[in-house]
Amino acid sequence: MKKPDIIIVDDHQIFRKGIKSIITIENIANVIGEASTGEEFLKLLSHLNPDLVLLDIDMPHMNGLEATEKALEMMPDLKIMAFTMFGDEEYFIRMIELGAMGYMLKSSDMSELEKAIHHIMKGEKYFSNHQFKRNSSHLGTKEVKKIYENHSHSHKGNGSGDLFPPWF
Repeated sequence: MKKPDIIIVDDHQIFRKGIKSIITIENIANVIGEASTGEEFLKLLSHLNPDLVLLDIDMPHMNGLEATEKALEMMPDLKIMAFTMFGDEEYFIRMIELGAMGYMLKSSDMSELEKAIHHIMKGEKYFSNHQFKRNSSHLGTKEVKKIYENHSHSHKGNGSGDLFPPWF
């Protein structure tokens, strides 16, 4: 599989540069663009064609929720993964509803980020186990499956016909 072309969208420059360095050094992906706001990100989409976007939620001027919605209107097949400090259920569910292919906390380790990128690039959704368990523990099975399945992108699952993480 070819290395994916990625855009990193985060309002903290040191975070963007650090993630870019790690992704580049570890030969995980090609970082083809960076943006500090949702508006800058949307401008990049007018001339770049990323395979995946790592997107923060809390940014000035246009947050990650609005940026996700607008980006997927422009490029419906774009793969977006929320990469954020927000573990709140409302953000998690809203990003899934908007069409994000993944959701990870910035406190995740590098191996989980690499695994997430790999799964998403295969067309699978990726939600860190901790995040998904925490935010779905009070919901019934039908509600969780609805959230997980009602996704704007096509999904392949894990090859066994099951679209859910193995712990579900």
